[in-house]
Amino acid sequence: MLEITQAYEKPFERYDLEEFDFRYEIEKAGLSIPSSSDWERVRNVCPFLKLFHDVTLRIFGTLYVTSNTCIEDIYSIRTLMDDAISDSSLCDIALAMKLKFDKYFGDIEKMNLLLYFALILDPRNKVKYLVILLEDRYGETGVKAKKIYIMDSMYELYNDYIRIHSPSSTSSTAESTNSSSILGKRQNSDFLAPNPPFRNKLREKMKTNIIESIGELEKYLQESVEDDSEMFSILDWWKVNSPKFPILSLMARDVFAIPVSTVASESVFSTSGRVLDPFGSSLTPKIVESLICTQNWIRGSISDTINYEKDWEENQQIDKELSKMK
Repeated sequence: MLEITQAYEKPFERYDLEEFDFRYEIEKAGLSIPSSSDWERVRNVCPFLKLFHDVTLRIFGTLYVTSNTCIEDIYSIRTLMDDAISDSSLCDIALAMKLKFDKYFGDIEKMNLLLYFALILDPRNKVKYLVILLEDRYGETGVKAKKIYIMDSMYELYNDYIRIHSPSSTSSTAESTNSSSILGKRQNSDFLAPNPPFRNKLREKMKTNIIESIGELEKYLQESVEDDSEMFSILDWWKVNSPKFPILSLMARDVFAIPVSTVASESVFSTSGRVLDPFGSSLTPKIVESLICTQNWIRGSISDTINYEKDWEENQQIDKELSKMK
């Protein structure tokens, strides 16, 4: 609204000069004609508010993942407010906004760590980008403690997924023991294999090292980050790499399925009042849900394929040609 209003700065001034009733009606309502300082303030506020507008559009999306970019948006907003505090024209607005912002996002301990997990599970970011964000916010001295807190929590969640989705270690151990005893049995029954204690310790240590080295989360974090491009699809990437990271891909699926905002889904189901009217009150809840979801899916697929600006220009051209024929 403010961006559109800026185009009418000169018309406001000229209308004020040519129409006396214009100023009279404005002042009668207890308002005033925008001055040059007011227009300058509008020009300063617009870039400040534009970031909030862009972030709002991103997190309200329903046809793509939103949780993996939320932390980056939060840190961008924080940086923007810190810069605005030093601006005399925006200081009051920024201070009031920062007070409420810090209430929810002032420190990592106050935030939902799943947002950090989603950032790390984005193969274009991983821990490297997390460290960059933390350094920008807390400085080099405070990064280590914050990083340890986030990664320890992420490993706890990852270990829970291993415990839930991995096969029973007891049964696998028993099967491997039986099979190894059969495969390793010598033909000579009188032969007694040596069993020195140091060899047993060595083998146990080797087993431990193998298990630690092939951990999915460690393997994922050690690999290089993916190139960022407009064609990159994070869901397709995890789908392709799910055989490589079977447990971690399940964790990523659940984390990315969490929407940052519920406004979009609430607005979709607010149409139920128009679907379930007095004439359609006999519809079952399952049919109503199917109608609403189908309507949203159809609208979503149409919006992706239609170029409204191009269609508008074509329709305007058709109207002009039809008018000439008349």
